[in-house]
Formats: sequence, structure tokens, C-alpha cells
Amino acid sequence: MIKILFTAACLFYLDFSIQAQSIIGVGTRYSDSFREWIITTDDDEIEGEMRLRWAFRDDWTEWDVRIGDLAATIEQKWHDDPNLWEIHCNGVVVNAKTTWPNEFNRWKLTDGKNQINWGTRYVNIRDDWRTDDRDDEDFRVYTYWEGDPREWVVEDNLPTEVSDAMRIAMIFLALHFSTPKI
Repeated sequence: MIKILFTAACLFYLDFSIQAQSIIGVGTRYSDSFREWIITTDDDEIEGEMRLRWAFRDDWTEWDVRIGDLAATIEQKWHDDPNLWEIHCNGVVVNAKTTWPNEFNRWKLTDGKNQINWGTRYVNIRDDWRTDDRDDEDFRVYTYWEGDPREWVVEDNLPTEVSDAMRIAMIFLALHFSTPKI
């Protein structure tokens, strides 16, 4: 009985410690390339990265993410169609689909439990992204300096039941569809 309680307490602590850190910013590793990103969390000890999987082939359809012990993969569902992406993280799969074909500033994301509408605040300005189906702007990603897509701020007020995969998906879509492919 004590072993079961100890195990349950450890699992609760591990789950809490993973959820306790939040992504607060993302910036390019190099100032002249958007192939590698450094992810900053609110825990000074934990840093992450998002990188293009096939950088030397100039293939922008597959990405890998690591933040501490968290790992995720991001893949364009069909190689010739950027309207549909899959994000895999901790056993959760998020499907991200454009709201309208070939308009990459409005997305519908679902992970089987939650659905989020995600997009730019203004149609022609790509440096401010936010959820649009909630009154209090639960999740927002915007450039640190207006017009400079190398550094981004993340404001996360989503409830804890929204998966890390969903958060990573929103950050990825904002970065990927707001930056040059260099």
C-alpha cells in the first residue's frame, strides 16, 4: 500500500513538474536563418529547440522539437500540400488545417479533446497570432520587435487540460507561416 501511494505521489509530482514550466519565448539560433529556434521557458534551467529535420535538403515539411524531457515531431501531412499538418507529442496528435485552402493565417486545430481556432490578428500582418474563439485571448504569439520575425513572445493562459502538443502546434504555425524560408 505504501509503495502504491509513493508511486502515485511520484507520478503526480512528475506530471506537475512537466506542466509547471511554460514557454515564454522563441528566437532564431542564428540571425540569418529560420531553420533552428531556441525555446525559452519560465524555468531558467530548461531550454528547448525547434529545428528543421532535413536542413541540408532544404525540406521545410518536417521539424523536431525538444524542451527538457518533452519531445515532439511536426510533419506536413502531404508533401505537396501545406494546408494540413500533424504534431505528435507525448502520445497526443494535433491536426492543424487551414480554415480556407491556401490562406495560411487562419487555422483549425484539434487533438481529439480540444478544438482551437488560431490565426493572425490582422489578415495582412503576420507578427501577432492569437486564439480567436475565447474572450480573454488565452494564447498569443507575437514578435518582440514589430516587423522582426527573429524573436517571439509567447503568452499562455490556456487551461492545463490543453495539451503541450496543441501549444507547440500554435507556436510552430505562427513561426513557420510568418518567416522567410532561409
